[in-house]
Amino acid sequence: MDTVMKPVQNGRGRRRQWSGEQKLTVLQEWQTGVPLEEICRKYAVNAAQMYRWKRSLDQGLKESGKLVPKSHVLGLQKRVEELERALGRKALEVDVLKKAFELKGLKLPEEIYGG
Repeated sequence: MDTVMKPVQNGRGRRRQWSGEQKLTVLQEWQTGVPLEEICRKYAVNAAQMYRWKRSLDQGLKESGKLVPKSHVLGLQKRVEELERALGRKALEVDVLKKAFELKGLKLPEEIYGG
């Protein structure tokens, strides 16, 4: 039997507090193709609330209690890709230099490359 997630009730007993993980779980279930009406009924959530959660998720990622704009995330992802390419180039340069040292019969300094 499915276990139903219960949000935390505040002191008044009217409004519920959903954790970020709970919201994400509900949204992921919706993304798997479960009809919105069924999700709303199962978790006692209004459809408008689901769309607000989805919009918040689209705007950014929830990380350590703070919302990061999606544009900022995309910029950071681009920077990571650039750094990965640069790292790949540097690794290739090191390999070429190692090969050149081997061909010349020179020994690499062990404290630099642990050789």
